[in-house]
Amino acid sequence: MSTAADAPSPLARLWHVGAAGVVAVALVGYATATRNPPTASRVAPDDAAREADKMPSYAEIGEERRGPNAELYTTAFPLLESGKPGAFEPVVQTAEEHQAVVTARAARRAYDGAPPTVPHDVVQKGFPDCLSCHERGAKVAGKRAPRMSHARYDNCTQCHVPSRAPAPLPPADPPVENAFVGAPSPGAGVRAWPGAPPTIPHSTLMRSECASCHGTGGLNGIRSTHPYRESCTQCHVSRAELDQRAPAEAER
Repeated sequence: MSTAADAPSPLARLWHVGAAGVVAVALVGYATATRNPPTASRVAPDDAAREADKMPSYAEIGEERRGPNAELYTTAFPLLESGKPGAFEPVVQTAEEHQAVVTARAARRAYDGAPPTVPHDVVQKGFPDCLSCHERGAKVAGKRAPRMSHARYDNCTQCHVPSRAPAPLPPADPPVENAFVGAPSPGAGVRAWPGAPPTIPHSTLMRSECASCHGTGGLNGIRSTHPYRESCTQCHVSRAELDQRAPAEAER
């Protein structure tokens, strides 16, 4: 015989009713889902293409160029190639053209053999992307960016500094006296006899890529008359004094 103490409390009855309601809702949902299964939504091919255009990937966002100069480099390399003469075309150059190139070359260096200065502004807040133009050579905004004359080194501004200060320099103390005098440009290479190949009229350090200056993309004053011959040092030898080698060492 049950007593009043054995009867469930009002809170327990509430939990029982709630549990029964949850089970009932779950059963109704299961029955509805099995009777009418959802169908996969399909997007038309044209709609998919439009959605792809609207939503570029993160990689595409990072590589996308923006602004008025976005297409600056699009034709830079083809322009340089299209302006080059053929390897077998005759080269006609005068002494005046040669001297003009030598004078312009000296103006970009503190002394003969020094790395040339950068004739344009360089953004120093990050890694300068010099290789985008100078690794192969390019023609940008009507100006020729020559190909590197040496093997690839990524820290370009370690040797090449801007020709002008990127910002006004603060007042400094009087400069320290310096008696250093750089070597003058030797000009043309000497020949052992008339008709012999001229010696290389400059040091060969960091100048292993002769075609950078003397190839088909070089200036007319110093462009080679036979750029199809790519083994330059087979005929043109370096000079010991320009490469800072002792004569005794050069004779061995």
